[in-house]
Amino acid sequence: MLDLFKNELKDAIRYPFIDWKNLIIIGTLMFAITISNKANLSKIDLAISILESLIPNYFNSNTIILIISVILLFLEMGYGSKIVYKGLLGENKPPKLNKIKKLVWEGFKKYCIVVIYGIVMTLLLKHAKSYFLADDIPLAIVFFILFNFVYLVLVGALLNRYESKGKFIKAFHYKEIFGLMKDIGAKDVFTIFICAVIGQIFVVSGFVDITEGGLTLFEIGISILTFFLAPISLISTKRLISLNLRRVYAEKDKKLKSSEKEYLE
Repeated sequence: MLDLFKNELKDAIRYPFIDWKNLIIIGTLMFAITISNKANLSKIDLAISILESLIPNYFNSNTIILIISVILLFLEMGYGSKIVYKGLLGENKPPKLNKIKKLVWEGFKKYCIVVIYGIVMTLLLKHAKSYFLADDIPLAIVFFILFNFVYLVLVGALLNRYESKGKFIKAFHYKEIFGLMKDIGAKDVFTIFICAVIGQIFVVSGFVDITEGGLTLFEIGISILTFFLAPISLISTKRLISLNLRRVYAEKDKKLKSSEKEYLE
């Protein structure tokens, strides 16, 4: 099991370098996102900011920049889904960043799903922290377990969408989600969960704070480094999730219900 994971990890690390042109394009996209989102807002905070900007009293010159930032974020998330999905279909090269409208739409749906689940997870984690600080350890543990359970359901929800041509509602069809997780098995669900957590931990931001005096050699070096690290971490972690899912599907002799032509193509 450990050897398989090591091989998947090696593949995931090599994967972004197969197509340097694509890597630079994704790096530019992520750099544009972080530049337009200088406040480094979370997905939930961005959603709140967008809703506020639609109210006349809140509308200002930053609204257009905020909207552009969110659209680019949708594109990034849509591309991440494409990496996982294409890997599940057996492809071993990074997919091209094309069919932009379809990727933005996919990213929008995924963004909404993550925000909905994220709100619940945020509330659970907030309660866990408050009970922990109040020395009520048992309740803190309960809320922390619930937090991880919802995270696990989120992973299952996103996987269930791959099974259903990316339909939004399938991320909340809990009978199907739990049925899918049961078919996969507890051990493999846990490994997929770990890969998803790794993906969240190692995604690198491409934004570097610049001092008022201008760019220093150190800041130039860090900017160049993060410009490449951001897309490498994004593509590699999505590839790791994809490889793990592909192995699980192969072991269970299971195939995706949707075909390549029906989703993200």
